[in-house]
Amino acid sequence: MALSSSTAAGTVPHPGAATAAAAAASAPMLHPLDAELPVALTGSAHGWFTRYRRYPVFSAPWVRGRIGVFALVLLVALLLTASPLVARQPLAEAPLGALAQLAVQLFAPLLIGPLLGLWVRRQGWPETLERNALAAAVATAVLALLAFHQFGSEPLKQAIAEATGAVDESGKRKRVAVSIGISMSAPPVLPASAPGTAGRAEEDIPLSAMTRFSNGVTSALFSFWMAGGVALWGWRRERQGLAALAREQELERAQAQRREAELRLSVLAAQVEPHFLFNTLAGVRSAIATDPARASEMIDHLVDYLRAAIPRLRSSGDTDATLGAQLEIVRAYLGLMSARMPRLSWAVQADDDLLALRCPPLMLISLAENAVKHGAEPKVGPVRVQVIAQRRSDGGLEVTVADDGAGFGASVGGSGLGLSNIRERLRQIHGDAAALVLKALPDGGVAATLSLPPE
Repeated sequence: MALSSSTAAGTVPHPGAATAAAAAASAPMLHPLDAELPVALTGSAHGWFTRYRRYPVFSAPWVRGRIGVFALVLLVALLLTASPLVARQPLAEAPLGALAQLAVQLFAPLLIGPLLGLWVRRQGWPETLERNALAAAVATAVLALLAFHQFGSEPLKQAIAEATGAVDESGKRKRVAVSIGISMSAPPVLPASAPGTAGRAEEDIPLSAMTRFSNGVTSALFSFWMAGGVALWGWRRERQGLAALAREQELERAQAQRREAELRLSVLAAQVEPHFLFNTLAGVRSAIATDPARASEMIDHLVDYLRAAIPRLRSSGDTDATLGAQLEIVRAYLGLMSARMPRLSWAVQADDDLLALRCPPLMLISLAENAVKHGAEPKVGPVRVQVIAQRRSDGGLEVTVADDGAGFGASVGGSGLGLSNIRERLRQIHGDAAALVLKALPDGGVAATLSLPPE
């Protein structure tokens, strides 16, 4: 039975993340000791007998689970072995001392090694010191069992024999040989005329040096296994796997941050690009002579838009990433565009209790820009853009940016760069729990719906 199951997926070196990867590899493990390991390291197919492997080696859940599993198996084996021996003969003749010795040899390393290992891991020592201390803990369990076998087993059996009356006239215990499994051996032949051989018991015949050595090696190997010796390799694989996973996650974070920065820059460029400002200022100059009130309105909307958009585009977006903050930018943008394009009308609808919900930055303004650029501008005549936020039945947030403009035209998928960036950012932030869906409206135009999971 394997004591640990940990695998580490390899990572492809990335020049931009070399420093972060090196730091992650050299830093101490930050995974909580008693928390489950990532499924990527342990797998998901675990039953009752292997459930403890989901936790770090020598952690409290690992020690409890392993002791429970192994103790049950050993207890069943011990009962199956002891029951026939005890039931077939009087208590004074039953090999209780031998069974007690066997129980100590089975259960003591199972307890000593893992518990010492748990104490070591609780200290939070550096990797090298922790590795040496865990090896010392397993070695302590093995040496303790060898010392018991050499010096403690006989006093234990003598004490049990005296308590049960299984002693002879001189007070010495009656020796009984207990073996498990199949053993084939030929007893030594002693000369019948040899002095002192009459009535000599077979158990008094000393074991050979090779037999004693073989028994010692077998006992040491079994104690090493029960004490968690094999788990030392699992501990090493676990640390390597966590380090590799940390490097992968750091690389993913670096890539996500890069995409976030690229998207912010692209949105900033799209919103404050020269032709945008030039067209707006040209419209203001043209309106000054013919419609001064409209020119003043356009300037006010431009100021509102820049005041709302620029600070948030320069920030990381973390503190302002709420629905209310993103709708503020959208209102300023649509107000400015309607001032430039009087045939454009717009509306933003959102209940007050939704404004504090988290909403990834720069997504709604991108959808609003798409509605104006690809829906409103190509259409001749009045056009309307609506932004509607509502809560889904499962508690998630759903925001729809709809227009009754030109529609998809020849395009049916909405696979532009901006939309692809939004979908990629949603995948990075929420996985499959979030989505961006575009659909054509029956009366013309397009509705882009952003679905976010519950907080």
